[in-house]
Amino acid sequence: MNAPLPINLMLVEDERVIAFDLKNQLQSFGYRVGAVLASGEQAVHRVAEVAPDLVLMDIHLEGPLDGIEAALQIQTRHRVPVVFLTAYAEDDTLRRALDCRPFGYLVKPCEARELHATIQMALARRAVEVSVERNEQLFKQALDAASLGVLEWRGDSMELHGEGHLTGLFGERPVPLDESWDTFQSRVDEADRGRVADTLNAALAHGDPVRIEFRTVGNGGARRLEAHARAYGGPSGERRIVGILQDVTQRRRDEDRLRQSSVVFHTTAEAIVITDAQRRISAINAACTRITGHRETEVLGLDPDAVLGTGHNDAFYASLAAPSGNGYWQGEVQCRRASGEYFPAWQSISAVRGEDGRVTHFVAAFSDFTAIHRAEEKLNHLAHHDALTDLPNRLLFDDRFERAIEQARRAQQRCTLLFLDLDSFKVVNDTLGHAIGDDLLRGVAQRLRASLRRSDTLARLGGDEFVVLTGGTQPEDASHLAIKILSALREPFDLGDEQIRISASIGIAVFPDHGSDRNVLMRAADIAMYSAKSQGRNRYQFFTEDMSERTHERMQMEQGLRRAIESDALEVHYQPQLRLSDRQRVGVEALVRWPHPDLGMVAPARFIPVAEESGIIEALGLWVLRRACRDIVGLPDCDGRQMRLAVNVSVRQFLRDDFVTQVLEVLTETGFPAEALELEITESTVQVIERSAGILDALKRLGVSISIDDFGTGYSSLSVLRGLPIDRIKIDRSFVLDLTENDDARAMIDAMLALGRSLRMKTIAEGIELAEQADLLTRLGCDEGQGYLFARPMPLADLRLSLTRR
Repeated sequence: MNAPLPINLMLVEDERVIAFDLKNQLQSFGYRVGAVLASGEQAVHRVAEVAPDLVLMDIHLEGPLDGIEAALQIQTRHRVPVVFLTAYAEDDTLRRALDCRPFGYLVKPCEARELHATIQMALARRAVEVSVERNEQLFKQALDAASLGVLEWRGDSMELHGEGHLTGLFGERPVPLDESWDTFQSRVDEADRGRVADTLNAALAHGDPVRIEFRTVGNGGARRLEAHARAYGGPSGERRIVGILQDVTQRRRDEDRLRQSSVVFHTTAEAIVITDAQRRISAINAACTRITGHRETEVLGLDPDAVLGTGHNDAFYASLAAPSGNGYWQGEVQCRRASGEYFPAWQSISAVRGEDGRVTHFVAAFSDFTAIHRAEEKLNHLAHHDALTDLPNRLLFDDRFERAIEQARRAQQRCTLLFLDLDSFKVVNDTLGHAIGDDLLRGVAQRLRASLRRSDTLARLGGDEFVVLTGGTQPEDASHLAIKILSALREPFDLGDEQIRISASIGIAVFPDHGSDRNVLMRAADIAMYSAKSQGRNRYQFFTEDMSERTHERMQMEQGLRRAIESDALEVHYQPQLRLSDRQRVGVEALVRWPHPDLGMVAPARFIPVAEESGIIEALGLWVLRRACRDIVGLPDCDGRQMRLAVNVSVRQFLRDDFVTQVLEVLTETGFPAEALELEITESTVQVIERSAGILDALKRLGVSISIDDFGTGYSSLSVLRGLPIDRIKIDRSFVLDLTENDDARAMIDAMLALGRSLRMKTIAEGIELAEQADLLTRLGCDEGQGYLFARPMPLADLRLSLTRR
């Protein structure tokens, strides 16, 4: 079996260094770069030759054609998706780019996995478009094959839209077409116009499916058309009718000459039963024998209802034969085969009248609807089951959960809910791909099924979340079941060439101990599951009230922090930074504090993690930056210059698309000089931005300094550090703490200082509490320091006072 061909890309970039780097990145993800071009003209000329699956296009290119114009030509002529990869994001550029409907728009520099994800999503979108185009073509071919027309009547605008075979109504006019309701009515025979209008208006009002037959005028003579239609609601509340239109002129002529139309009778796929006026079977066709198993010789002269068991009585046939009726009926019935088995059928019955108007025959035609019913059952199954694992989905599980609670309540018993979440499943998806992730989920579902009783309910809620519902059990039984599940999942999963080991965290809630409502129990089990994760994962945890209290406390802290930011209720304290050679003050570090009205001064270690998890850290970081710049502007250092201000920046804040713009706005608003601002990023941030050094370059162009905070606690590639515009490394307090007593700590700091000197970066140590630490750091060559030995973090007023005293 041949391996799939790699995805072929065409890269259009006029800067050779960037193009070379992009090509290497793309090839590292397994893409084939079929061509690297430098102009829009080359891209348009060579796209047919390269035949790429996708084009990565810079917008600002040298030459007559820029990237947007080239993309328009490529998509128009060759239908190849284009992703813009550019350093520009002005509104005018974006508007022009949108005109060619790109499959992605990335602003350089971008992170490699972001580029990889954008390419994958663009290819997936193109695949969907191809599928939609094919389905539309198949739909049109099906209409053509069946000689059907499709009509849509919009009741609010009174307009008609038509496609397909509409010759009987519209003549040889091209389709699709749009015209008014009045124009459509003029094509209907005058005698039928009122009935057509009444039927469609009734369908519009009640939503029931309708069948209507009417005659037309013009188009070379009157035609008889049959429409099957139904009303549907639109997204804005408007009502419309959609139906299939078929010219049945010839069919009606054939029915009038039924005795002479033996060809139609014997070759149709529908079962046909002909009776006389007294409802005695006079003929059945071969399709009827094939569908029901009844032979013609066995049923001649019998009542069709006695043979087929469709339930039509004397009153039904009397109504069908009444002069005031239309002599036609259709609907779904249950038919009986010769074996006694019943099957669903769609049946139509017509009364055949002679020249004198009296009924001479009844003709019943029906089709076996078994396959359609099976399809409906399958659709119903899909609506209530997870497509990946075939487990019950949330909809079905909620229904079973409600019934289990009600049954347990009546029997005064317990029922137990286990909420299971796979540990580190996202890592599997990100590293091995979603296909392997899907295989893993299917494997997990199989093992969970094998671990449960037949009376237990297992469902997948989505992602890597599963729930188990078991009734009539005690808490200790739930513990045994949780242990059994964890043990089953502990064995490795063989997925193709990969062997994967995973674990799970399980939260358990019991009815009625932890709640009497489905939603309350689900929330309790969810909280318990997260508690199990926080305690090390690969374990189970029963819900307890203190868990809910901790969750509530965290939510309260999150909401309180949001309000504190909005109302300027936070404070910024400042810890001085000194030059170790002469102990002179050169700068301060801004540290946020939260004076809570009820909890007192909340420690940063308590609210910063909440801000990180909830995403508030971005707003918090911007607030601190603006407040600190406003506070420190104009304050001098020991040499009389603007005091340097160090502000911490989180990874999420740093990687915002508009971060550099935010910094510039704050500097402009506060008047703080850019050269006195130092942004502290963590060592882990360096790894995230390894391929996005453009952010640092943009900050450096503003004049802002960059330092690496907590240096030594993470992992930094020397090649990365060497290539980034870092001004200062900040030695973490954990190394300073043992400096005077631990030779290893001294050796580590000595190595960091040597690294700083070799990379021409300044060094500063934090957490200095002893004079011996400061003296030793000075001798080792550390440039600056901060810590309790010199000063604690202080409010702005105290900082101003200390500067005055100095």
